[in-house]
Amino acid sequence: MSAADGLSTDRRGFVGALAAIGGGAVLHGHSHVEELLAARRITAANPASDEWLDRLKGKYKQLLDAPDPDGGTILRHAKNYLDTWREAYDVPDHDVSVIVTFYAKTTPLGVQDAMWAKYKLGEAINLTEPGSSTPLVRNYFAHPQPGDPVGDNTPECSMEALMRRGVLFALCNNAVKRWSIRLEKAGLGKASEIHDDLAAHTVPGVVLVPDALIAMTKAHDRGFAYARS
Repeated sequence: MSAADGLSTDRRGFVGALAAIGGGAVLHGHSHVEELLAARRITAANPASDEWLDRLKGKYKQLLDAPDPDGGTILRHAKNYLDTWREAYDVPDHDVSVIVTFYAKTTPLGVQDAMWAKYKLGEAINLTEPGSSTPLVRNYFAHPQPGDPVGDNTPECSMEALMRRGVLFALCNNAVKRWSIRLEKAGLGKASEIHDDLAAHTVPGVVLVPDALIAMTKAHDRGFAYARS
């Protein structure tokens, strides 16, 4: 990973960065109080468990905080991180553990194509099909097609390819709740049912965690460095 990628790995700023994001924040320009109260009424899809974190055994540990899709920049960063350990330091993928957090505007990246179409997620985060003004109705971050402007424009930069190399994508359940409430306001169904639908259709391999903030704290406690992307 090059300096040009703009990552900051200052561990002293870790706590401040966590405080700044808040758990489950999604879009700008709205009052969050009513949504936060409503979110607490939606039952979490999974009981809290650290099993996902327990299985990350790499000697070198990095958490990449990704609140904005930014054309899949986070995927390029994750790929570059693994590539550089392997190519410059002769460290194999199995000795490197990488966590990528999805919340806020990256929440849709954690769910399958059918959810993008059903709940107009591409439109919600202002993404269109390449070369057109048609809102995106598929998760091209998970499995991009030729010509999709994702990451470094190669299949090796997809979520699926990175998962095969051991990268773990953690989707914030609090963010899913908040998105469900907003989708209800858009007339796309009942929030609790939308939540259950989204939670049941995460991209295979993506882990739904109770809260991205707590996931970051737990990862920090286990020696993961932090970088905002």
